[in-house]
Amino acid sequence: MSKNILAFNSSLFCCSISLLYQGNIYNKIKKCNKNQIVHILPMIQTMLKENYIDLHEIEIIAISTGPGNFIGIRTSIAIAQGLSLGLNVPIASFPTPLILAEEAYNTFNKHRIIMIMKTNNKNVYLEKYTKNKDKIWTKKKSKKTFSIQEIYEKLSYLKKTWILVGDIFGIKSTEVHKNLIISNIQFPKSQFIITLYLSNKYYQKYSFSYKIFPRYF
Repeated sequence: MSKNILAFNSSLFCCSISLLYQGNIYNKIKKCNKNQIVHILPMIQTMLKENYIDLHEIEIIAISTGPGNFIGIRTSIAIAQGLSLGLNVPIASFPTPLILAEEAYNTFNKHRIIMIMKTNNKNVYLEKYTKNKDKIWTKKKSKKTFSIQEIYEKLSYLKKTWILVGDIFGIKSTEVHKNLIISNIQFPKSQFIITLYLSNKYYQKYSFSYKIFPRYF
């Protein structure tokens, strides 16, 4: 039987809360912009209350560590660490691009994912993930920040075996749209933090950490 998991994410412009309880997953999403600290705790409280679940029944806290918005990531980490200490339960933490990749895999059944997010008006953050035969995501180690023009050039050489997720609405290149599968997956949803954790024993074994190192843009 799976453990009860409380997962939440506020690394970008939405707050997302999910609860795995006795084998069922419950979800809430709210657009927060930069007011994550105002919304996320009440959302957690409402989630527990609506489903008649006591906080002390939670066995794992799961969150995103970024990259993303500074305030949002710090909010999630502070809440997770407080709950972890108070309940004496571990924290499972995953990077934002990996959570987006997991949603793309579950939605489109694609093993090659490109995540892009604007860091400012001139630069874009990019990461590439592929799922190997052992069903573990592997990340290509390379330069991560590019200009808009560099992004166009880099993506134009790829083919439709890759799916694009993240902040894709700034990508206007016809060549990019012709070569890649363009998704509507823009921000990490907490339900896929749970899905990722459950997908492979690798993540259940190596994701736990009481010391979390956030990543910002």
